Amino acid sequence: KIEPGMIDAAKGAMSELPADRAERLAREQALSVESAQQLAFRSELGDYFEAALAAAQDPAPPAQALANWITGELVSRLQEGEDPSDSRVRPQALASLVAMVAAKRVSSGAGRGVLDTLVAEGGDPERIVEAEGLAAMDDSAELEAIVAAALAANADAAERVRQGNAKAIGPIVGHVMRETKGRADGTEVSRLINAQLGI
Repeated sequence: KIEPGMIDAAKGAMSELPADRAERLAREQALSVESAQQLAFRSELGDYFEAALAAAQDPAPPAQALANWITGELVSRLQEGEDPSDSRVRPQALASLVAMVAAKRVSSGAGRGVLDTLVAEGGDPERIVEAEGLAAMDDSAELEAIVAAALAANADAAERVRQGNAKAIGPIVGHVMRETKGRADGTEVSRLINAQLGI
């Protein structure tokens, strides 16, 4: 005869079901339903996410941004089905990198470059940023001058942007990113381009 105590004991011995984990992650970490399900139904990703959150130092990365980097950027750099815990990227290192990007200490593009290095060699993102000179630009006058030079070098594209063709901004932004080695913030670059074009 099955007693209630036997059922309770069986429930207690079971690991958290994926649907329950997805609901918990969405509730506790304010993740999107899609992100919570990706992490819950691929338990190795969920375990890595929770380990990264637990290892994060102050300031901690935004949970949704961390989930996006794990399920998007990190997974795309690993072998199909590879457990990120088996990679060279320690959970704390990814949490630190995502926090740096969120705080605009490095641009998203530079952050992806740092992640490439972490996947290949491991290490500390702070040291990689310092060694490779990838810290975000904080000299607005220098960036304004680079944007002005990019506009002069891409006069045709600049004129098309001025006339309302938003897609024509691509070569100008690309020029700035090359000159700054990806250290400039893309949103700020676009703002300066529009400002200098009088838009």
